[in-house]
Amino acid sequence: MEAPLARTPAKSCHAVPAALPAYEVLAPFYDHFTADYEHEAVLEQVEELALAHGLRGRRVLDAGCGTGKSFLPLLRRGYDVTACDISPRMVERARSKLAERDAERVVVADMRALPWRRAFDLVTCLDDGLNYLLAESELAGALRSIGAALRPGGLAVFDVNSLRTYRETFAEEFVVESGHTVFEWRGEGTGKVSPGDLCSAVLDVRMAGGRLRATSRHTQRHHPPASIAAACARAGLRVRAERGVAPGPRLVDDPDEDVHRKLVFVAGKPAVE
Repeated sequence: MEAPLARTPAKSCHAVPAALPAYEVLAPFYDHFTADYEHEAVLEQVEELALAHGLRGRRVLDAGCGTGKSFLPLLRRGYDVTACDISPRMVERARSKLAERDAERVVVADMRALPWRRAFDLVTCLDDGLNYLLAESELAGALRSIGAALRPGGLAVFDVNSLRTYRETFAEEFVVESGHTVFEWRGEGTGKVSPGDLCSAVLDVRMAGGRLRATSRHTQRHHPPASIAAACARAGLRVRAERGVAPGPRLVDDPDEDVHRKLVFVAGKPAVE
């Protein structure tokens, strides 16, 4: 990383997003819960997808960066990365993985009110961060903010959860064990989800002996592809590509909400505004 690009984040006048309380609680345990996530493979394909759609330049912003897993692969690939998250505790975890001079580039910021203007060639927002924006106005605001942070001709690559995820994962219960930590997921849905519905689940974090360490509630909204395309258009962005995330993980053509658990979008800012 080069000298910091990040300014002091502007305070948002928006209501507190659903992601903030969920991840402030989950931050100390997040890396254990996502230990089997294959961020390296996903980011390699995200890079290929962005290059195929005209990415020029190496300045990247990772919005909703969590503990850093969604930007560390790009940093290792030589990109000049700035990152932000709404959760101070997640930012603290991400900073702890970097050298002191690089840690300055990870800041607390709300993706609905990013403090940068025309600063980046690529903005990424991965791991369903946009689904925690529960109103269409919030989604539109985030995409406007991302668009403003892009240089002319820049690209945004982001993912969202599909209807399949909300009909299955948010309606089931399962346990994940990682070392001495046990995660108990309890979906609160019935499996009957329509486009645009709200869905929720509770994640309990326990020690192996059963002692409860934390409880994290996750409330998300399904964002239909048509709504995403319309919000991008209002933000001055144009959807250039859609992909489904297949097991592997692999980004595949012909995304299908009944088949793929996530959808990935590439949106571009005009080269001339």
